[in-house]
Amino acid sequence: QTTFTPLTCVLLAIGSIILGLEWVFFDFFVGMVVIDLYTWLPLIVLLGVVALLMTKQWATTALTIPLVIVSLYGLYYLLLVIGSIASIPASIIVPTVIVFLILLNGSVFWLTRRLLKAGKRKKENVHLKRRSFLKLLTRTTFSLAIGGLFIKAYIWDDPSKQWLLTDLFYNQNETHKLTLAPPSGTLLTDASHLNSSIVAEIRSPKTVAEIIKAVRDAKSTHKKISLSGIRHSMGGQALGLNTLHLDMTQMDSVRYNDSDQTVTVGPGATWRQVQTSLSQHGRAVRVMQDSNIFSVGGSLSVNAHGKDPQYGSLIESVNYLKMVTADGKEILCDKTQNKDLFSAVIGGYGILGIITEVNLLTTQNSIYAFSLIPTQTPSLIDTLESLSKNPENRLLEAHLSVDGERFLTESLIYKYSEAHSLKKPVDDLNGENSTWLRKVVFQASRMSNFGKFLRWEIEKSLTPLVEPTTVSRNTAMAVPVRFLQNPDPHSTDILQEYYIPTEQANKFLESYKKLVKKYNMNVLNVTIRKVNKDINALVSYAQKDMYGFVVYYKVLKNGMDIQTLNAFTRELMEYLISIKATYYLCYGSYYSQSQLTTMYPEIRKLFVLKTQQDPDMLFTNLWYEKYR
Repeated sequence: QTTFTPLTCVLLAIGSIILGLEWVFFDFFVGMVVIDLYTWLPLIVLLGVVALLMTKQWATTALTIPLVIVSLYGLYYLLLVIGSIASIPASIIVPTVIVFLILLNGSVFWLTRRLLKAGKRKKENVHLKRRSFLKLLTRTTFSLAIGGLFIKAYIWDDPSKQWLLTDLFYNQNETHKLTLAPPSGTLLTDASHLNSSIVAEIRSPKTVAEIIKAVRDAKSTHKKISLSGIRHSMGGQALGLNTLHLDMTQMDSVRYNDSDQTVTVGPGATWRQVQTSLSQHGRAVRVMQDSNIFSVGGSLSVNAHGKDPQYGSLIESVNYLKMVTADGKEILCDKTQNKDLFSAVIGGYGILGIITEVNLLTTQNSIYAFSLIPTQTPSLIDTLESLSKNPENRLLEAHLSVDGERFLTESLIYKYSEAHSLKKPVDDLNGENSTWLRKVVFQASRMSNFGKFLRWEIEKSLTPLVEPTTVSRNTAMAVPVRFLQNPDPHSTDILQEYYIPTEQANKFLESYKKLVKKYNMNVLNVTIRKVNKDINALVSYAQKDMYGFVVYYKVLKNGMDIQTLNAFTRELMEYLISIKATYYLCYGSYYSQSQLTTMYPEIRKLFVLKTQQDPDMLFTNLWYEKYR
């Protein structure tokens, strides 16, 4: 009667449900033979809070918690043994365990009730009055909420340092520019969280005059200059060592030019700021990345591409740009004036000068009809080729399955085509809808193969139901990104992109699968986009029509995993070179210098031009220092 109490029943039910969910999402506890106290701490605290708020008695709580934890520890090992029986398929083992947990808790509740009756408890203690029940329900609900917030703070910290519930909702603060790499004093990191550097000083110029002064100050003090926007490059391009670092995000002016329907933009403006301005005039961006949080200057420096098959890389949308050179002068570059610099600066990773202004072509902000097309991966490229040739199809992107059983075998094509609607487009540029749900589901896919399976099934079944059938171009290009923030301090997410010639795409997928299996890489996401031939940029990643394979990996921040990532990427680079494919240089510098110059022979011309324009090597970054 002292062991089987209502409190024990409630705590055991809560603990077994949490343990059951963890068992499913952590792939049946594979390889997790020992659970240390640190891992159990959130559950112990949660149960302790619930017990205290239900009973208000420290002694009862102190006696009950150890009993429940010991029971749950036994349940853990029982689940571990069940999960290790490889001959039983998951479709049978999961429902069986769910039934077992229901029977277990039902038995405990039944036994507790029988013991209470046998002890001849007073009627009001056996059959709780409505008021007492409501008090108990209120306390339990409140305690679960407090405990849930603790677990949320413990395992789901937001890298932007928002706290508790605030990071579940969109931040309406226009002055706050979202980044997955927030600065900490003079210590800078990029979005990979594997590269960092300490700079001598950080300045945030707001005018061209301030930039020119920074150049003169750096030269007079024999400092070098490094540049950054939102710092989502992962190869050290946005970092410098002991440099005068210019954070360009304050140079974010946006001016629409009604006379020629172009937009003049500061390098620190985000694409969302550009979209906000264009939206008022019925216009839209031609080319940008898959989210609107990135800076325009950063996008120019890596010559980003989008998912509109009618347009190529970003350089095609640029009328002209202005930049401050190493001699402290602002010059104008376009396809006729300073054309060598124009083609080198766009995609030149910030080593030739400081972009101060850019003029971009725009397009009509049309209404698109959205459709999701499931297909088998072997026929994916042919399907995308056919769809991209139709000028009615304006945005195309394919997602691939990444769970173990269907790795890269199933695909979903996201197609946005002209709706020819007369309605005025209504733009939603927040790009952060359903953040909490996306974050939970993506975090589950980080944890386990079952999470990947669940995410794919949700994407297949729910996307057609929750996505609007018609959207504006601006809305379709404002893709959520906050849910990607990784709360685990011991791991990070690495992005890589490979540009594969169209005729080699299917062969690449087969070889890539073998390489992933060889190195046991944890692939979180794979998307494919059409990339048109680019002959305008000096360092072009698409010398012919290609497909961009964008891959997201989870990597532990330890020496072994980093070595594996390096070895995997270098072997992959050799294969890419053999099929005349390319690697996006801004996503990690895991390649050798010989691989870089073999894959991008034009990089030598970029470095020669660098010595001509900047003989004192004033402008630099970690990537350039490694490969120059």
